[in-house]
Amino acid sequence: MGCMKMLVIGAGIAGLNCALRLLQQGHQVTVIERQRGPIDRVCGEGILPFGVDLLEELGLADTVRQAGFPFVGLSYHHGTRQVAGNFAPGQMGIGIERKCLDAILREACARESGYELKEGVRLKPGDDVGYDRVFAADGINSRWGAQRQIRQSSRLGVRFRVATCPGDRVQVHFFKGYEIYFTPTQKDTLSVACLVDPMKSGMGGSGLQSSCLAAFRQHFPELAEAPVTDLAARGPISTRVSGPHPDFHLLGDALVAFDPICGAGMSFALLCGKLAAAHCQDTEAYYADLKQPQRSIGCFTDALLFFRGGGWRTRLMLRQLALAPASFTRMITAHDGRHQFLDLGFPTLLPLLRPW
Repeated sequence: MGCMKMLVIGAGIAGLNCALRLLQQGHQVTVIERQRGPIDRVCGEGILPFGVDLLEELGLADTVRQAGFPFVGLSYHHGTRQVAGNFAPGQMGIGIERKCLDAILREACARESGYELKEGVRLKPGDDVGYDRVFAADGINSRWGAQRQIRQSSRLGVRFRVATCPGDRVQVHFFKGYEIYFTPTQKDTLSVACLVDPMKSGMGGSGLQSSCLAAFRQHFPELAEAPVTDLAARGPISTRVSGPHPDFHLLGDALVAFDPICGAGMSFALLCGKLAAAHCQDTEAYYADLKQPQRSIGCFTDALLFFRGGGWRTRLMLRQLALAPASFTRMITAHDGRHQFLDLGFPTLLPLLRPW
């Protein structure tokens, strides 16, 4: 294939890991980023096992483990009811602060020859001339993907970190109109995300951050006095895009942003980087390979979103999952970007339909 000049727009997870893979293939890579320093955007901060496997391919999994905190599975909570599921034996997720993962990827790219990072730069028309390929990973409001039809969610996200000893799994707590999402990111730090529907929760506007923090302290009084840092908000937290794919590579949130309730955002960004580098000269093959992961993660996300809200749907979901814990564990294991619900098989799905 020979050495080519590659332009990556955006120094987030999707852009940097794509750049690293291109560098390892022997290409020259220029990364353009409008911000300076490691990026700390509001997002789910858990990497699922299939994302950990992708980090293994890059040789970075051990470094990420040392900077983050492992978790064994997921648990859902509503009132006094809860249900937990573990990943397959031998599989672990990793919780890590977004800015830490970004810094690790930056350092890995800097060790490769042919790498150039330009920070504090906004591309102007014509700045991409002279490059063989363009990879756009400039986030949820991507200028490069703007010609496509984008449907944004009305849900908002607030993230902060709490100084406490975290558990060994990601927790999702369901309330009326919002969820509170716990991810262990360090041995003494818990990442807390509030995913809010402003119309149904009554929270929104300029008081969103303070409202989410107040709700957290109300529901978790044992953590009310714990120090809180890095309070930040984001909206919208997901997008769905339609229309023809462009003749360049869109990666991560620039392509599609999943609601963080599914926990697959960072893992999907890592997958985009792998497939973009593998199909760096063939955009059609790249988008074709992403169809299945998008359907798989989208299906899992849509199912969770259907049962959110803290009402009868949430109660029904937790009741049925509690009746079939083995099925829940199987679902968690299959949430890897390769499977759909029907792939779980009737022995897994049938117990979820039990009336008692």
